[in-house]
Amino acid sequence: MRRAYRPEEKELRRQAILTGALQLFQEVSYPALRMTDLAQRLGLGKGTLYLYFPTKESLFLAMLVAEMGTWFDQAAQGLEATPKGSDPVAVAERLVLELVRRPLLPKLQALLHGVLEQNIPVAEAHAFARFLQAGVVRVGERLERVLPDLARGLGPLYLIRFHGLVIGSQLMAARPPAVRAALQDPDMALFDFNFESVMRGTAVDLLLGMLFQPAPFAQGAALFAGPMRT
Repeated sequence: MRRAYRPEEKELRRQAILTGALQLFQEVSYPALRMTDLAQRLGLGKGTLYLYFPTKESLFLAMLVAEMGTWFDQAAQGLEATPKGSDPVAVAERLVLELVRRPLLPKLQALLHGVLEQNIPVAEAHAFARFLQAGVVRVGERLERVLPDLARGLGPLYLIRFHGLVIGSQLMAARPPAVRAALQDPDMALFDFNFESVMRGTAVDLLLGMLFQPAPFAQGAALFAGPMRT
């Protein structure tokens, strides 16, 4: 593959690498995905790959931004089309549905804090934090418009807690083969977690708690109720 020189060519190359990495991640786990294999699949030299993403963690963080950015867009659009005063249970379930439609996103989120943040520079970590902040504020504000009883600042806070629920639900559901085989015992059915069902239940419970018992969340909501909101 010829070298990219112009900025637009470099951006196309970067997007091609991200697309190829996402496709490969559907086939193999994070530990099994090697930068060498990705470079060969794309017809690139390994050195060229590292020009765009200096570490594997940097590549996966960019994949997470791409997937989460799409989720933010879809969630915002869905809330824009949702009538004011809608059933909060249906609203929470819709957010989960948008997540389930992108099965790589929970897997990437589950890698974020324990793996991806361990080998990135400060500037990259700061850029990701800004991206996350902008997304939760944008979607959170729309959530507050749909649910007028949701106190100011609780919309973005809900999205932050939602992110934590995704990570926990994914880790609970992604069981290794030996554990999954053991859980075939009917007596162990309680521990055979399904990501969508666990996520739906906890996302609904959290939103209802913020609506009807907001006091425990007041301190966190204050972080998003000031001038930083867009």
